Amino acid sequence: MAESDRAGAEEVPEAGVILVAFEKLFAGGRGVRRFRQSGLRHVELPHDCVLIEQNPKKSSEWAELARSGRRVAWVMRDGRYLARVVDGEVTFLGQ
Repeated sequence: MAESDRAGAEEVPEAGVILVAFEKLFAGGRGVRRFRQSGLRHVELPHDCVLIEQNPKKSSEWAELARSGRRVAWVMRDGRYLARVVDGEVTFLGQ
């Protein structure tokens, strides 16, 4: 969905903001943290969102991509998936 199409949608960080966090997540920049239990890396985003790397141990198609070396991450808030990022391409979900 294009950014202009999201005007009336729920507040989600813009693609540019997500991509900066995505590069930080996979390059290990400042602000990258790990969840204690899973060890997955994540970065805080505006609007109470978080960018989380895909867990490669899962059995989904996205985990399979991560295992094959692709960079996969998800923008989430309150347990809801808002966007997916695969190798730097942002896809906004369900809006």
